[in-house]
Amino acid sequence: MGVAAAVPRPQAKPVFRPEAGPRRRIAFVCVGNSCRSQMAEAWVRHLARSPQGGLEVEAVSAGIFPLGFITPETLQVMEEKEVSLEGQESKGLEDIDWKLVEVLVNMTGLPGRSVVPGFLGKRMEWRVPDPYGQPLRTYRKVRDQLERKVERLLADLKKSSPGGTAAPAS
Repeated sequence: MGVAAAVPRPQAKPVFRPEAGPRRRIAFVCVGNSCRSQMAEAWVRHLARSPQGGLEVEAVSAGIFPLGFITPETLQVMEEKEVSLEGQESKGLEDIDWKLVEVLVNMTGLPGRSVVPGFLGKRMEWRVPDPYGQPLRTYRKVRDQLERKVERLLADLKKSSPGGTAAPAS
């Protein structure tokens, strides 16, 4: 399977599927929505589908200044791990229905409350370097860091699901 080119995609409002029943909903926000938040969204989709997943979860991502495309490097390093970004698009904060989001993961580097000021759910701050414009090895480090962080987040969410006791750690 070859690496897809970074082609601008038409803007479409991502829709959570409320009819699908109770789900945990996570939104990842970075600057351009072309690298980090896209990787994190893809990791959630990938890991939640695994046999060990066992968590009804949906993820979306957005950027405060969306570039309108996913970088070829992002696509390549995720493909190396057989993680698909199919159906994902670069989008802005206005494309998310924030009332449906339970957890907002901020990777912008901006103070937490300044990103989606009216958001009432759980906020998490992840310090993950922006790989944009960097060599592939940097993208790989970020990919692997995000995999570990998403695994921990999903484990925490699973514990705090009905029958569990823990709240998601930040």
